Amino acid sequence: MKPYNSPVITRFTGILETLKLKAGLGFVKSVGVHDLSFFVRQLSTMISAGVPLYHALTTISDSIENKTLKATVLAIKDKIKNGAPFSVCLAEYKEIFPPLMVGLTKVGEVSGLLETVFLKYADLLEWEEEFKSKLFTMMIYPLVILSFGLVVLVLILVFVLPRFVAIFADYNQTLPLPTLLLMKASAFFAGFWWLLLAVLIAAFVLLRRYIQTDKGRRNLDALVLRLPLAGKTVHKAVLSRFFFLLSVMLGSGVPLLEALAVTSSSIGNRVLSGYIQIVTRNVQRGDALSKALKEFDFFPKPVIQMMQVGEETGKMENVLNKIAASYERETETSTRRLMILIEPLFILGIALMVGYMALALLLPIMNISAIVK
Repeated sequence: MKPYNSPVITRFTGILETLKLKAGLGFVKSVGVHDLSFFVRQLSTMISAGVPLYHALTTISDSIENKTLKATVLAIKDKIKNGAPFSVCLAEYKEIFPPLMVGLTKVGEVSGLLETVFLKYADLLEWEEEFKSKLFTMMIYPLVILSFGLVVLVLILVFVLPRFVAIFADYNQTLPLPTLLLMKASAFFAGFWWLLLAVLIAAFVLLRRYIQTDKGRRNLDALVLRLPLAGKTVHKAVLSRFFFLLSVMLGSGVPLLEALAVTSSSIGNRVLSGYIQIVTRNVQRGDALSKALKEFDFFPKPVIQMMQVGEETGKMENVLNKIAASYERETETSTRRLMILIEPLFILGIALMVGYMALALLLPIMNISAIVK
């Protein structure tokens, strides 16, 4: 006798399974670029070897260490077993699989080149991971210096200066201006630290909410591009990502208009995304890509000329790859130069801060010594 499954029970069971997976996704560590790159490359290798998608996911899930990705792959595997397309399954987990991966998967399913698409996307992920790793490595030393300076400032204001204040009070002497300013700053910090903390937290929350809006994110991206020192470096990094994304899409067989649309949503910079949307409309109306990009100063003229050559020779993918690689090298060089410039500025700032505090403390001590003599 088969058990009776009412629609209510069936729906309730489905909700429980969804909540179980959602909980797994919410409370376990997120999926990083390295984990996603490993998954995509393994999937490409197994599909190219002739392993069916369902069995490939089963095998790969056993070797995935990230619990969130593992649970997601197992859930997708069950949906594929029931006949759901792989791209549709990926689209259900937007917090894990980017729109670019979903779009490439859809193209791979239609063209039958799923393994090629995944291989190129794995190359893209590894390129991004390596690029971010280089930037982080170059920023470690300046961040350490800045953190050290802030710690020294707090220690002096909270622990060292109050002891000197008690000593100065016993002599009833007029304190020098630097000492008075430092004492007032210390008293304000000690008495209203909670207010400063609350203001910082509130400012952080409000700024974060503003940045999450389209207008806020666009204004932030525009501001970063206009920064005196870092703006040009960010500009080169954004261009490198744009051309590499476009190269991957075109090399995977994605039509130009669709490639531009997906790149616009995946580029991560709202200023460039707005330009790409206008470029897409111009290309749709019949303009060549190089001509559409030429309307914006955001894209340098040498790049436009190289793209024109790529369009004429039919080797656009190779040209875009070379442009992306060139801008990647320029970004790395510019970032290294920027860090070399920032490091002494941080050190000079900390030295001036410590020197001012030392002077503010020594001046009254010297006055007291003169009185005692």
